[in-house]
Amino acid sequence: MQFQSIQGPTDPSRRHSLTEGYQPVSRIGETVVNCFVDAYEFAALDTTITHVELMGEQGEADPANPIGAAYTPGRDIEVKPHFHEWASVLPGMICLSRKARNSTFRNYVAAETATPVIGCAACLKYDDMDNFYFAGVCRSKTVRPIDDGVGPQVDEFFTLAIGGMVTMLNNSGTAVFPGDMLAWTFYAENTKKQSSSSAMRGKKDPRRISVELATANSERVIGRCLTFAKPNETFDLLLKTC
Repeated sequence: MQFQSIQGPTDPSRRHSLTEGYQPVSRIGETVVNCFVDAYEFAALDTTITHVELMGEQGEADPANPIGAAYTPGRDIEVKPHFHEWASVLPGMICLSRKARNSTFRNYVAAETATPVIGCAACLKYDDMDNFYFAGVCRSKTVRPIDDGVGPQVDEFFTLAIGGMVTMLNNSGTAVFPGDMLAWTFYAENTKKQSSSSAMRGKKDPRRISVELATANSERVIGRCLTFAKPNETFDLLLKTC
């Protein structure tokens, strides 16, 4: 299976010009923190996951749905990506951090001045969302080269926006409107309104963390939408302050 949503508002496959592409809505009033990609999370990922593990209770697909009918509970639909794909994060992407990670980073000096985060949801199950919390939205990219076994070749640290306004990509399956409260999720594609051909995309990049409309009692709210955006369009978001 291939997921339709592209990486983020700065994805090279998107159209760029002087007036289109990624342009931060504002740098005024933003709150910034340092962070780095948590490599421990990559080592703990499963090699493959099934459709039911990915979508949780949503795994009971409608038989009339041409996409859902092709899924079987024991079928592997996602494989573990390469580390350089998993660890690369572009501006506008949602980043998460694991809850209660004190024992892991107790002796890690880097975690004293920066937050360990993940920017990729590949091979993470639906039930794993309870183990993470919203860390922020990436504002400076970190692109990892292919690992040659020698060691890191680029700076691992980058910055997150945790307050103010940010520009993001609507990688959900529905349109968002000004005033909508949005939450993060591991899977937010609307397969009931797609055909098997339209759900395929050219790039086979790993699955990223998506946005969805927040419910009244949601614990994963990230902020309030400021502009209208159809799926695969950019929009402005006012981040929720803790």
